[in-house]
Amino acid sequence: MIEHEAEFELYHYGESLCSQMVRLVLEEKQIAYKSHHMYLELTGENLSPAYKKINPNVVVPVLIHNGTPLYNSWEILRYLDDHAPQKGTPLLPKTPEGLAALDAMVHENALRGDVALGDNFGTAVAGASTYILANILKRRPALAVMWDYLTKHPDRMRKVAFCVLRLRGGLPKPLYQKFIRRLALGLANSERHMADGRDYMFGDYSLLDAMMTAHFHRLEDVHLDTIFTPDRLPHLTAYWQRLQARPSYKPAMTDFHSWEWRAAMQDIYQDQPSPFLPLLQSELDQHLADAVTRKAA
Repeated sequence: MIEHEAEFELYHYGESLCSQMVRLVLEEKQIAYKSHHMYLELTGENLSPAYKKINPNVVVPVLIHNGTPLYNSWEILRYLDDHAPQKGTPLLPKTPEGLAALDAMVHENALRGDVALGDNFGTAVAGASTYILANILKRRPALAVMWDYLTKHPDRMRKVAFCVLRLRGGLPKPLYQKFIRRLALGLANSERHMADGRDYMFGDYSLLDAMMTAHFHRLEDVHLDTIFTPDRLPHLTAYWQRLQARPSYKPAMTDFHSWEWRAAMQDIYQDQPSPFLPLLQSELDQHLADAVTRKAA
């Protein structure tokens, strides 16, 4: 049992993909919650003894419901829909076949711990953020960052990754190019999926659309969002506009922009498109052309 004041309390970070998804679903389900906004790379607040009592794995989000913590973001999303099935927006298919189809698309597109960085769309989106993370980490002394992660973080891979980001200022360029190529494939697949004229990924708005909202918003953060044009991605461009127009978007997404993340974006991109945008465009155009060729054959 976790100490709490409200029925629902959320420990989260403004720019965390999984935190964004949970906030979107809380808004879609019209569930009030108490916000505990954490600072991660900037202060290492998630590595503190106090937060380890809430989540020994030191990641966000954590949703507390009447003192009971829920840790896995996808389980949190399902839990919220099950908790309030008649309230707000229904977010899950009603049939076993629909749930199975949803799970398959989630596996392909989600940020998952069991998928290597850059091996699906969601992990490629996360990988594309590494220059921003590195920039924020550089606001702290290198020894402080290394001490925090090497002595306090329970995940060996993250210990090494965050120390490398702090010391190098980013990941090796070939790895980043891998993320860009995987993004291109994911965008091409999603464009084809939406080509039948559906409004959302499953026809009606679902948990998958909350996830895609966070992913597309992150493409804006890393200055790759100009890939969304009616000429290149007509269906995804219209879909992204629908997602941004939903009443949940502002309170869940833009109202939680974090100053240090925005400062890092400005420092890196200087209001210019990402230098990796040409690679994304060429890779995406090739995938789209290949799809046309296969369809004609």
